[in-house]
Amino acid sequence: MRMRNVPNETNIPSEDIDKIRQRLLDEIKSMSDADLRIAAKSEASLRAFVADLFKSIAKLFGYIVGEVVGFGRDIIKSIGDGWSEGWKAGLR
Repeated sequence: MRMRNVPNETNIPSEDIDKIRQRLLDEIKSMSDADLRIAAKSEASLRAFVADLFKSIAKLFGYIVGEVVGFGRDIIKSIGDGWSEGWKAGLR
């Protein structure tokens, strides 16, 4: 099979797609049960790794947002407390 440069995946000629599909199917059919188990385990491991990666990213963003919101809350509370103390001092 001669390789051709294509600008993106939508420009692959259909006859090449059919050849690629058949080559992959033949490769899978020729795999032993042990090879298929290894491939299935690898796929499961990759899925778990990617899921954990996205969970870690979400935890990091959650932490950052929580820190920003907490900082804003503390500033607003300080302003409110200062205003209240100043108001009370002014009313004496």
